[in-house]
Amino acid sequence: MRKQVISMKRGCLIFGVIMAMLLPSFALADEYWGWTEIRPALLDGDGAEFIVYMDYGLEFTGTEFQKVLAAANWVAYHMEYEYDPDPPGDVWTASDQQFAEITPGVEGSGTGDCEDFSILLCALARFAVGVPADRVWVQAGLVSVVEGAPEATPPLVGHAYVVYKAERRGIFYIEPQWGGIPYRGSYPSILHWYFRRPPYAGESATLAFNDEWVKGGGFWLAGPRKAPPRDNRLVTTWARTKSR
Repeated sequence: MRKQVISMKRGCLIFGVIMAMLLPSFALADEYWGWTEIRPALLDGDGAEFIVYMDYGLEFTGTEFQKVLAAANWVAYHMEYEYDPDPPGDVWTASDQQFAEITPGVEGSGTGDCEDFSILLCALARFAVGVPADRVWVQAGLVSVVEGAPEATPPLVGHAYVVYKAERRGIFYIEPQWGGIPYRGSYPSILHWYFRRPPYAGESATLAFNDEWVKGGGFWLAGPRKAPPRDNRLVTTWARTKSR
């Protein structure tokens, strides 16, 4: 009997150690660190790991268009922009975890950067407003920085935002950091309100995704390029030519 008790205690201790080791990974399961984790989640053909289906417990009033803008205002109010750590440079937070980090009614209680804002807004549009998957998605690409860019050529940065195809009036872009301000075209079409040369220009649409599909992806989903095999014949020929 004593041996059985000791065996049970040992079994519980081992189980506890295993769970202690596993729990941190479960806690971070909704955060994807770097493209080595982000890429496989998108290559399966949908972004359901990021745009998570759940009851967000929010209700917005008005037409569908008004509800989407209200959701954008909700995200802008409750989140504060925070750069991703470098390395890895990109950390994507799933919408359910991002939502759980927010305290309703407390301004800036959640943090994230452009794709975190966009992922949460897309999820709210899909599951709190009810916009079909063919009419709202996260779009990511490169933005050319015209002013204040570091000494780099070309001065490009990655950026993400939400594309919403309204029931009427066509397609709008929404920057969740700005709230419910829909616009068409690239940054200059909205920043001209400041009567100065816009600091950004030329958004590209390299990658688009939501909980049901992924389109495009470019070099992000293609992964790092492998160096071509070394051709010793070319090296030898070059060396002989140089020695002449």
